[in-house]
Amino acid sequence: MTSLRADLVLKIGLGIARNKIETLFYESKIRVNGGKITKKSHRVGIGDEVDIIKGKSPVNPNLMVVSRVVVLSAKEHEEGDKITVRMRRYKSLNIENTEIDDAI
Repeated sequence: MTSLRADLVLKIGLGIARNKIETLFYESKIRVNGGKITKKSHRVGIGDEVDIIKGKSPVNPNLMVVSRVVVLSAKEHEEGDKITVRMRRYKSLNIENTEIDDAI
């Protein structure tokens, strides 16, 4: 990776096209550590959780379904132009519904 921008983390972590991420951003469906972001270029750090809200859980209305990438570690290369990032991804994860009406 070249930086720890939220949009790049999602692109690489979940394999989503940047134009799709841009659409999700403008629909306010991207969260970092549970909060809305105001820029696609929002920087994330180690331990941050970057979510894409998919919608309400069909089983439990108190839950919402998200795709999540968790940044586990980041190491800059000596050249300074690349960063090696370890991530854990969850393609479909049920989490507590904190603001589902705003997100969907």
